[in-house]
Amino acid sequence: MNKRIIIVPGGFQYVKNYGGYDGVDIWLKSSPKNLPTADYYIGHSGGVNFILSHYDSIHSGKFIFINPLIRKRNILSLLWNWIKFFFIEGIRRKKIVPINNWLYGFKLVLKLLKVDVFGIIQKIPKEKFFIIKGKNDVWFCDKKSAEMIRNSGIKLIEVDAGHDWNQNIAETVKKFIDNSNIN
Repeated sequence: MNKRIIIVPGGFQYVKNYGGYDGVDIWLKSSPKNLPTADYYIGHSGGVNFILSHYDSIHSGKFIFINPLIRKRNILSLLWNWIKFFFIEGIRRKKIVPINNWLYGFKLVLKLLKVDVFGIIQKIPKEKFFIIKGKNDVWFCDKKSAEMIRNSGIKLIEVDAGHDWNQNIAETVKKFIDNSNIN
């Protein structure tokens, strides 16, 4: 059976950065505004917010959330963390959408920050999703976020990664999809 997999990238990144999955390039002005139907929805960082902003229209499928923005933050705090992440973790410039999309992306960030990520994921049946956290993500899905996730009984898998997608995250995602179960 072919599994329909949709990935929604993290802040200002392309779908192509995520290893060949289909997806929605939400950070481009020309991107579709809705999510296609899928068996699996993979969201990274702000991409989780985008998926959850459409949760009421998603009637089936499983979810993999990578380094989600669990705790509410203001835009200045988020921007400051993004700048530190960009320079310290070392995201490559070629992974970032062109600058002519940044104003659009910034407006989208403001919209997506209104999504109550933690509130919505607590409503999703626990067998339908899990969260992957980079052990070294101190920028967005930090230790306080991990504690909130664990305390709510949500399955959290920590891998050797920072905030950005890497091989360890990719292997964990693939293993889940190949095994088609969360447990």
